[in-house]
Amino acid sequence: MYTEEVVFTNGDIKLAGTLTLPDKKGRHPAIVMKTGSGPLNRDEEYLGFKPFKIIANHFTQHGIATLRYDSRGVGGSTGNVWLSTFPDFANDVMAAINYLKNRSEINSSQIGLCGHSEGGFIAPLCASNSDDVAFIILISGGGHSGEKSFLAQNELIMKADGESEDKINDILKSQKKLFSLILEGAKETEIESILIDITKKSMNIKRNDENAGKGDLDNTIKNQVACQLTQFNSPWFKYFLNYDAIPILERVRCPVLMLFGELDLQVPAELNKDIMEDALKRGGNQNYTSKIFPKANHLYQRAKTGSPAEYGNLDKRFVSGFLDFMTNWILKRVNIVT
Repeated sequence: MYTEEVVFTNGDIKLAGTLTLPDKKGRHPAIVMKTGSGPLNRDEEYLGFKPFKIIANHFTQHGIATLRYDSRGVGGSTGNVWLSTFPDFANDVMAAINYLKNRSEINSSQIGLCGHSEGGFIAPLCASNSDDVAFIILISGGGHSGEKSFLAQNELIMKADGESEDKINDILKSQKKLFSLILEGAKETEIESILIDITKKSMNIKRNDENAGKGDLDNTIKNQVACQLTQFNSPWFKYFLNYDAIPILERVRCPVLMLFGELDLQVPAELNKDIMEDALKRGGNQNYTSKIFPKANHLYQRAKTGSPAEYGNLDKRFVSGFLDFMTNWILKRVNIVT
């Protein structure tokens, strides 16, 4: 396997990534990999786990080239993810495809996309607008609006973490109010105020000036809210809240692989799989495959509850069969250099 550090551009945005190529000479099929939401590096690294690096190496060992790159504003890439929206990210992916099309080692008619989480929204957007996308793999891609997705995942995560029904309902009510304020274009001070309220409820903090360590708690709240405000008051979040993935899926004509985790609380299979399949069917696309991996969380680790709280304590490897299932699906649709 050959690895090369590369840079490509989308307008004035510079994107830095890693190209992996099989050892054999010839024109190889290739996959552009798109990470989930937020500022993530090309390996989609989280708590020491590097999903995209593992996937890329596995694909390349089986004759498939890959290109993975740092999110906007991360590593060698310029820009800012929070100031960007889905069309911007789709254009980044198309810039990666154009880069690969000009590489002599790549079969330009067999370039696919592999997107995880948010990347599972971006891949269909690219495929619906360009015949240059040969196939797409959606790892925990979603079919609901951002608002419904956030509310569903928050409810499921709180339940998995053992929160009471009353507390869950209280926080969800506040979150719905928050999303309404954001969509209405409320002032930042109003959004900040409700974020403080939600954070206090989430942290089980009593409003008592005599609480021990109150100063430390206030600083913790202040710092957490500041980080949340950057995300929730951003162009990215406002766009995602209203984004409708279904009409996009209806326009996808290339082969589609949709993967879900049984214990994925961030993109629950039971809320997304059927509506995504139905959208493809309505659009006339029968060339799709869906699979739910037992015991898999959002990162496709073998999980206990699926809560993000346990991510860091789980083995930093994928559930059994995950890598092989994707690879075998691709190999049936491309020509491997022999």
